[in-house]
Amino acid sequence: MDYLKALKRLGFTDYEARAFVSLARLGPSTVREVVLESKLPRNKAYEALQRLEEKNWVASLPVSPRKYNILNPERLKTDFQKLSTSIDSLVKTVESPKQRQFMEFFWIIRSKKAVVDKFSEQHSKVKREIQVVTNLSKILPKNIRTMRQAVERGVKVRMVCSFNPSRRKVYKAWLSSGAEIRAVVPKSSDFTMPRFSIFDSSTAAITIGFPEVREEKDYITLWAESKAFAQVLKTHFLHLWKHSKPVEKFLEKKQGGKND
Repeated sequence: MDYLKALKRLGFTDYEARAFVSLARLGPSTVREVVLESKLPRNKAYEALQRLEEKNWVASLPVSPRKYNILNPERLKTDFQKLSTSIDSLVKTVESPKQRQFMEFFWIIRSKKAVVDKFSEQHSKVKREIQVVTNLSKILPKNIRTMRQAVERGVKVRMVCSFNPSRRKVYKAWLSSGAEIRAVVPKSSDFTMPRFSIFDSSTAAITIGFPEVREEKDYITLWAESKAFAQVLKTHFLHLWKHSKPVEKFLEKKQGGKND
């Protein structure tokens, strides 16, 4: 665990956190001992210990040379619980704002990592259904895992992709999520499926990625909390779904004289 980051969440400065962790490891210690353990400059270690004493995190012991010791370690647990409760309350406030006159939101998500993270987060929230149109050119373990978890919760996941024989392993990886996947055979080699997703008929996303952009930092997703926008894309999805075939049928076909 990153103790320094944890303590900083409770309001510790970097020097205070490093001095505190040193005391936690050493037990009652002098400033010199804290300096050797923490690698802090002596004056910074002394100032940090004084501030921690003022905040009642540590106490100085009446010995020579003076030693410092942590007071009430259980306070850490209590303060973290209070912080967690406050964060939970803040999240609920964010999710249930008083101002609801603007019910439809559109925003831009940039970079492949941010896009992947957003989809994974959405997979954990969806309750009924996910529809996706995609090229399925890559195996994305994080998205596959969160999609599988959605399927296990009872979410119906359907995907339509263009079929490329060189991506057979990719299709099998996505099938392992439990999603139903259908495919169409493009009429030309440079054909690219539009990439969009619909969640519970109320949220939709359109992504621009490879091959339109080469750098992962340049990936862009238009994200929309809009039932109207989601319905437009869903209508297009249902048309593609109707005119596509289960990807398993393509995988069963021989490639180069051998079954895959």
